[in-house]
Amino acid sequence: MFPEWTRQQRAALQVMGIPVWQKKSAKPPVFYYRLGGLYMHGPRELPVSLPDWLNDLCLYFEQRPVAIKAPLQTPDLCFDYADWLDGSISAEQKKALWQKLQNAKR
Repeated sequence: MFPEWTRQQRAALQVMGIPVWQKKSAKPPVFYYRLGGLYMHGPRELPVSLPDWLNDLCLYFEQRPVAIKAPLQTPDLCFDYADWLDGSISAEQKKALWQKLQNAKR
């Protein structure tokens, strides 16, 4: 545990031009992937053994997801896969994703 600075210590550090160290809360990591024209992001890495819905997308794009750095701007065709990794996705979720993909191709 780091010590708390007293008022006198902070004043002395300020006079000497030494910045006072402060804790910052760390942001949780975000992992980005690109699959064809589709960008995906989530709080954990994609598993080596991809879920079925992602294998379907790999067949559609004829490639596997590639890890990338965070884009400067969020692309139009981007989705969060966080809720989709642990279980099967609903038919409505699949339908919405495929419609999004079809609209992006136009």
